[in-house]
Amino acid sequence: MKQLLKIFTEKSKKSFLQYILGLVLNSEKNTCPRIAKTFGIKHDKLYQILWKTGISLFIFTEINLAIANCFSKTKEGWLIIDDTLMSKPFIRFLAGIYDIYNVVLGRPDRGLCLVVVAWNNGQVTIPLMFEFMYHKDLVGKDYKTKTEIAKSMISKLLGKISFQYILFDGHYSTIEMLKFLDEMRIYFVAKIARNRKVKTKGGTYERLDKHPLLKLFKNNRSQKIRAHYNGMLLYFSSHKRKNKRGDYVFTYIVSNINMDQKKYCTIYKDRWAIEKMFRTIKQSLGFSHCQAIELERQKAHIYMVFIGYSFLEKEKYEKFLECSEDALKDLQEAKLSDAMSRITLFSHNFQCFA
Repeated sequence: MKQLLKIFTEKSKKSFLQYILGLVLNSEKNTCPRIAKTFGIKHDKLYQILWKTGISLFIFTEINLAIANCFSKTKEGWLIIDDTLMSKPFIRFLAGIYDIYNVVLGRPDRGLCLVVVAWNNGQVTIPLMFEFMYHKDLVGKDYKTKTEIAKSMISKLLGKISFQYILFDGHYSTIEMLKFLDEMRIYFVAKIARNRKVKTKGGTYERLDKHPLLKLFKNNRSQKIRAHYNGMLLYFSSHKRKNKRGDYVFTYIVSNINMDQKKYCTIYKDRWAIEKMFRTIKQSLGFSHCQAIELERQKAHIYMVFIGYSFLEKEKYEKFLECSEDALKDLQEAKLSDAMSRITLFSHNFQCFA
């Protein structure tokens, strides 16, 4: 790590931290000219950081891992896998860009899809790495599914970060993913589609939502079974809860961990941490604001945003704040010199630029 960081000069280190702090301090459009204006410097100095992608992308991942490993000493954590859209409606010429359905807008939106792995321990959320998911019409035989991308990133993280289990939603609960994790003896807790058919010890082969052993009656809010599913012996649980309208909804969870049935739902709720992270980086850290038309520079910008979010999480943790938005507000109200010293201390604490 230290050998890699020797590549950066003292000036580039300062520009690196200014770029990240600029993302935090600017509530408006986070572009290089806007960030440079905050520090009274030329934007070329900041833009050069995005040019160093040949060495930077690997370093960024190592920095994120160093931050997560530091927090793991206080409390053990887990991994969360999810994907998100980086909206780019005004960029015409960017490799890999295509129309993706935007859930928030309720219509297709031009942009890039990222599969992200984050580390969480109930106190902080640290984004570790990501990979773009391209449309199969654009890449042809090189096309990778979300599951294949997620498996690749998990394999890269093994041995580099400790975690108890992995959380993911129903989009990743494919047979391929479940078999991969089960064979690798990696614990997981995930949502699964209600129409998946499983076979229990008595020979009953039925869909989860129709399986007699998973039926919930009267005040019973959860139930668990052990069943065979495509050659795997896993635990399946059904959970009943009320939604915002007061209607009962049913959720089905799959895991290779044997524990109390109520705990599956409690653990799965921790997956929401990555959704809160996505909200903050999009609304407050300029996630989609980079105007570079080169994909590698877009990647560098995203990693800068990730480190900026980790900085907010560290500030939140140390100052006993409620959320990362409170840390953001605290930094924006501080003097520029104070904010700069805080992010410099952050980099030294996690051996980023020691």
